[in-house]
Amino acid sequence: MRSWRLSVNAAFFGAQRDVYTEYRPARTLEEKFAIFRRMPHLDGVELKHPFDLEDVELARRLLAESGLKLSAVNVDIKDAALFRYGALSARSAETRALAVQRLTAGIDVAVALGADLVTTCPLAEGYDYPFERDYTRAWDDMVAAVAEAADHNPDMPLCLEYQPHDVQSKPLLSNVGKVLYLCQRVDRPNVGANLDIGHSFAAGESPAEAATLLHGAGKLFYIHTNDNPGDGGDWDLLSGSMHWWQWLELLYTLDRLGYGGWLGADIAAHQLEAETASGANIMMLRRMMALVERLDREAIEALLAREGNAAAVFDYLTGALLAPKKAE
Repeated sequence: MRSWRLSVNAAFFGAQRDVYTEYRPARTLEEKFAIFRRMPHLDGVELKHPFDLEDVELARRLLAESGLKLSAVNVDIKDAALFRYGALSARSAETRALAVQRLTAGIDVAVALGADLVTTCPLAEGYDYPFERDYTRAWDDMVAAVAEAADHNPDMPLCLEYQPHDVQSKPLLSNVGKVLYLCQRVDRPNVGANLDIGHSFAAGESPAEAATLLHGAGKLFYIHTNDNPGDGGDWDLLSGSMHWWQWLELLYTLDRLGYGGWLGADIAAHQLEAETASGANIMMLRRMMALVERLDREAIEALLAREGNAAAVFDYLTGALLAPKKAE
């Protein structure tokens, strides 16, 4: 089984607050990297634009000193002060231009720092009420804005991350089908998806199936690892803590598909320190990978080819995972 490179999202190591309280204060980029350097099995870091990247030369130095790769530049286009009524789909042409400008600036920073890709979660695009949006115009505008940003540098992958319930109750980009629709309409080879596993669960999906659909379209560019109870919320819990079997199926499927990209992470740490929570997520990923490695590919493929296979599948899985590991 392949072993994927693992990264963390620096945004989760800074200020964390919700409507009730503040869980931790802001940290400087130097303070964040001091934590990253202590974390075992960490290969890279995802930095937020513009907040983590106001000083590009500082970021370059910290990356070099830490030996970590910049897995992605995550561009924020949900700031309510600028994008309260939408960003890529805003009614205002000036607002859409500002969103595109922020994306293209993030692309330039990604190139300067040698990042593998740029990702954004367009949470400002959506609505709450009937008759609130002209859906045709909103989608046409978003397609045009994404295409314009992608054309700024056709060699830099640009990922769109879908989210089913936040910030509006009905985001435009809310499930895997919609992100595939957007990619089809934009029709740029460098535009693809960031599959956030918790968001996929929140959307009522099987992440393994979502990954398969994205891979089949050539659009599985990046993955954010996490988990949630499946209640529609975006809780960013430890991978595998809520959906153990689905996570094993996902890792098996990613290996089967030949996915060679990063496993990033969006892990909220309200009751834990960010280092502890993200370290535990890395531990869970590595141990689930080790368990999936015990599975016999031919046995799984034979089971998948059988009708009415559920009992046999779980008989095999539990037997394989509970059996003592064979000596090398």
